[in-house]
Amino acid sequence: MRFKGLAFLAAFFLLSVAAGASDAIESYRLSNQLPPSHHISKGVDLFAEKVKEYSKGEIEIKVLHSAQLFSDAEIVEALQNGLVELGVVPVNKWSGMIPAADIFEMPFVFADLSSPEKFLKAGGGKLLDEAFQEMGAKVVFWVDYGFVQFFNNVRPLRKPEDFKGLKIRAFSKGSADSIEALGGSPVVISSSEMYMALQRGTIDGVTTGMPAAVSRKLHEVLKYMTLCNYSTAQFMVQANLPWWEKLPESTKEVLLKAGNEAEEWIRSAIADSENEAQRFLEEYGLQITTLTPEEHKAFVDATIKVRETFLQQSGTLGKQLLDIALSIR
Repeated sequence: MRFKGLAFLAAFFLLSVAAGASDAIESYRLSNQLPPSHHISKGVDLFAEKVKEYSKGEIEIKVLHSAQLFSDAEIVEALQNGLVELGVVPVNKWSGMIPAADIFEMPFVFADLSSPEKFLKAGGGKLLDEAFQEMGAKVVFWVDYGFVQFFNNVRPLRKPEDFKGLKIRAFSKGSADSIEALGGSPVVISSSEMYMALQRGTIDGVTTGMPAAVSRKLHEVLKYMTLCNYSTAQFMVQANLPWWEKLPESTKEVLLKAGNEAEEWIRSAIADSENEAQRFLEEYGLQITTLTPEEHKAFVDATIKVRETFLQQSGTLGKQLLDIALSIR
């Protein structure tokens, strides 16, 4: 019912924009669930600016941050049904239809912040985009998110045994499997619901990125963070495929060119964003645990079975993607 209500509001909003933007030759919406302060949101704003610049003002991208249109749990269906032209989509939100989309959630597969770009350019991006297009969506540009960490408000997490009894928010099947393998109890909830769930005690912790934790003010309801870089989430800006296919080639070229610049800007901003967020969390008073090599190995060993399950469930595409990911290490 909530999704249907949002769909009605989105359609109403589209009519309102069309009525109020008669001077714009082309005006399209981009739904983004992240807050405006997040580096990804700033990159999406840059995309809109570049589209306007390269089209000489003839194309307008209306960016709607903070899930004003659709949340991360709703955006895939919204794109497939043509309720919005463009959207920021976590890759893992496709995993229900395309199990191999959980590749970025595989624990300890991507070694550093440069790994996602290498993976995408080595063929991973093309394979995934082909799979998405079969489901009605087209990748306009990729959006690196950065590393994902473990946060909680009960105790430091130094070894798998420390996860026992903790309810930890997960954002995908892959992250849920990792939490379970480490001994915790995963609870899949939307990113916009984390703060309230922590405040109410519905969950004991979350897995998310440091910049997201800061932008969503999660430090106010958390005490501990384990810095282990266990996975690097990937987002993308996708378009409704039927809408995309009807666009003039000149419009596609503008969107792809602007998207390429935004992709590079976001990628270059990640390290600074991660470092700034870590400094803020330390200064705020979160107790940050950095794993020793021995502790890190215990985390890796405990989660090896997550990869094995992924290969069993994701078929040929999953094996192709994992082979590419491991080959660039």
